[in-house]
Amino acid sequence: MLAMEAQEHRAARSVLIVGAGMIGTSVAMALAERGHRILLDDKDPVNLSAAVRVSGGAAYAAEAVDLAVVAVPPSRTGPVLLDLLRSGAAAAVTDCASVKAEPLRVVTAGVCAWTDDERPVAARTVAYVGGHPLAGRERRGPRAARVDLFAGRPWVLTPHEGSSSDAVSAAEWAVRECRATPVFMTPAEHDRAVAVTSHLPQMLASALAGQLEHEDDHVLALAGQGLRDMTRIAGSDPELWSDIVTGNADAVAEVLDRVASRLLFVAGGLRDAPPEVAAEVVRALVESGRSGRQRMPGKHGESPRVYRAVPVVVPDERGQLARLLGDAAEANVNIEDIRVDHAPGLPVGLIELYVAPDAEETLSRALALRGWTLTSLETDET
Repeated sequence: MLAMEAQEHRAARSVLIVGAGMIGTSVAMALAERGHRILLDDKDPVNLSAAVRVSGGAAYAAEAVDLAVVAVPPSRTGPVLLDLLRSGAAAAVTDCASVKAEPLRVVTAGVCAWTDDERPVAARTVAYVGGHPLAGRERRGPRAARVDLFAGRPWVLTPHEGSSSDAVSAAEWAVRECRATPVFMTPAEHDRAVAVTSHLPQMLASALAGQLEHEDDHVLALAGQGLRDMTRIAGSDPELWSDIVTGNADAVAEVLDRVASRLLFVAGGLRDAPPEVAAEVVRALVESGRSGRQRMPGKHGESPRVYRAVPVVVPDERGQLARLLGDAAEANVNIEDIRVDHAPGLPVGLIELYVAPDAEETLSRALALRGWTLTSLETDET
């Protein structure tokens, strides 16, 4: 029985990818690597040609497939799903949209309008299972695709009450073939979760970076790594994020209101309260932030762990970072994380190598013996 199941798992399937952007092409690459027949479709012929070339797939030509994966912007996902469900071209259909309630609403409303189809709504949507891979890059387009983009990453699946077991199995199969980890949620649970973990950070980063737009150059010259870290995702595509956030408007508005109310409370304390009260208000906010950060999963989804930072001053010259990592490897110490902080106006950078607490002294001594300049930082967590 196990041998038969393994053989079925390895059997090649035909998969249509609709949307040849970074996500869709990455799905195509991952499934093609596993030996499956990949067909791609995109309204942009340039994107389609590039995706076919990098994935080794072929352009779609109206044929039946085992599974269709829709990887277009959220506002287009519902209509594309409807077309696929009505055509019956795919035995199962899933999508990669970062919102889940809205595409399902569009699909349900759309099939209700099919006056020439007397089947119940549930019977017309059995092939659909919502999905959202929690992986991505700030770059767009098929040339930004990676075959390992989803490896080890969660991929949420949101079956609705009418989803058939065959459709759910097909969607889960695709997730596992992409080496991702399936996570099952309802559409509402998903949208509430990503409002906090994805959409809120984007809105806050954009608001913070927007504050810098009209600041004087001498102010920006003081920007440190903290500001750079917090605004990194502010470089994202405005059109894409407008589409994403408006597709999850209620959930995002709710979390924005809560965060804004906390900040306004702090602002009021700083403006109107006695110094000792204002200090307590700030302390409570920062303490709450520390507690919340400590709840975030650590590497590989493990419980959060405390690591020690070994900060090293590194000349901003070719080959120096490689030499540092080579010397760290010679010390036989596992580097858990690495962060880079450039020194404005100076030809050096600060590299923080994060290690387990019992390895801090070993690494520090080994690097010092090899001539590296070390500084001092407090314990951090990753």
